[in-house]
Amino acid sequence: MVLGYLHCIGGVSGDMLLGAIVDAGIPVEDLQAELAGFAVGGFPISACRSRRGGVDGTLVSVDIGNEPRQFDTVGALIDMLEASDFTGSAITRSREVLERLAQAEASVHGIQAEDVHLHELGTVDTLVDVVGTVLGMEKLGIDRLFSSPLPTGSGIFQSAHGMLPAPSPATAALFGISNAPTIPPPGDILDAGEMVTPTGAAIVTTIAEFNQPAMHISRVGYGLGSRDPSGYPNVTALWIGESSNPVSVSTLR
Repeated sequence: MVLGYLHCIGGVSGDMLLGAIVDAGIPVEDLQAELAGFAVGGFPISACRSRRGGVDGTLVSVDIGNEPRQFDTVGALIDMLEASDFTGSAITRSREVLERLAQAEASVHGIQAEDVHLHELGTVDTLVDVVGTVLGMEKLGIDRLFSSPLPTGSGIFQSAHGMLPAPSPATAALFGISNAPTIPPPGDILDAGEMVTPTGAAIVTTIAEFNQPAMHISRVGYGLGSRDPSGYPNVTALWIGESSNPVSVSTLR
């Protein structure tokens, strides 16, 4: 059984997950080809080698253009997903992530999930992050995905809603919905910023289990965040390997 383990050193975002997948061995061209099934216009994906702190890894960027198509609701994102040419399993898992994201946003604003209005989350970039991660994990042959506890971040940051605390209300809601284990930012930094994005939290809390399995690690990929803070390496590590305790792993969800 092939296992994946997300070591969320500097937190996690959709782009960081894609970067870790590419860094673990999936060429960005292959990931682009996998995403060609979208029933939507082009969105070039690029990858480059860079460094955060002392860690070398891959930074992935999705070019959604100067005037990206906006999806006002999660339902519109799901409609686009279901109109696309992906496997049934990829659509199902991706829809689960989007529905969890809608649930979190609805709880924050005190409204029904279908009434949630998306802002920066309502572009094709969100779909690329979600579906790209699901497809990328499949392409890496990962049977079970696990994750470390998620760092909360700290301080405030600018968003489309205005200034928000870290973690953002949506991310904090996702922590609560999934009962995800959290830890303070490295060294209890007071201005660590946003370390886990809503998209990153929705993906990880939906498709990963919060446990560290016994495994023989065969390769590691490092996905880089867009920021390069001085207090910690802004990276997500993806460890891949065979289970060294198949009896216990097989009993997991």
